[in-house]
Amino acid sequence: MRRQVEISNQISINKKPVLLYITLILAFLIINSCSGLQTTEFTIMSYNIKHGVGNDGELDLSRAMEVIKSQTPDLVALQEIDHLAQRSDSVDQTAFFANALGMTGSFGQFMPFQGGAYGMATLSEKTIKSTKFLSLPDGIHEPRISIVQEIEMVKGTYILFANVHFDWIAGLEGQESRSAQATALIKYLDQFDLPTIITGDFNCEPESPTMKLFYEAGFQFADKGSDHLSFQGNKKVEIDHVIFRDTESAELKVKFIDLLDEPLVSDHRPLVAKMELTY
Repeated sequence: MRRQVEISNQISINKKPVLLYITLILAFLIINSCSGLQTTEFTIMSYNIKHGVGNDGELDLSRAMEVIKSQTPDLVALQEIDHLAQRSDSVDQTAFFANALGMTGSFGQFMPFQGGAYGMATLSEKTIKSTKFLSLPDGIHEPRISIVQEIEMVKGTYILFANVHFDWIAGLEGQESRSAQATALIKYLDQFDLPTIITGDFNCEPESPTMKLFYEAGFQFADKGSDHLSFQGNKKVEIDHVIFRDTESAELKVKFIDLLDEPLVSDHRPLVAKMELTY
């Protein structure tokens, strides 16, 4: 009889951690249910593809397409995109990517170029509510725009997704040009009360005056960690970024961010971030 009592007590003791765990889970679910908060996860990419010319000098869009496809992104910001330009065999590069990946493509023109145009593009797996090709102050040698899209992440819930490729000129002149472009973009985005993501080729490093303008406007920087050098030309630097800003009713969070090890396809590494929206 005493042995049976000891066994019974042991079973009772072992149940306590399990019951505590179940209680905590139920409490968590009840709190979330009462708050009404929901979350959705999605993947974004930024990739300066150098109009499809790799570091081996070969023009081959399919290589960049395979890199993008491997990450199954929901939103993609592409920089250095040609549209029917002679140097890239008069191909509509945005349509090429959109058709190959089954996404909606939006091309934004910087300037006419070689019988076509040169600019940037955005690809979306999600429903696009609106697209703004926002004119920015001209760069030193080239015009610039930003593609700003209102994206429906889940039914009735939206974010702003902005693709940038700021002026590339070095020195004080280039710094002033990029800061003017950033200021114009921030002014436009401030009109919206929506969680916002900006990604692309900023052509400046995290501690630059241009990036400080975004931090002062409430944007957070997605830290890429120690392997952060995104441009792999003669001088390796960190100039491709993801920054984001919350609202009172919706919060963005970076779950994972990585620069892919891809040395051939472009002089920029593809930037991938898995994000979470709580709303």
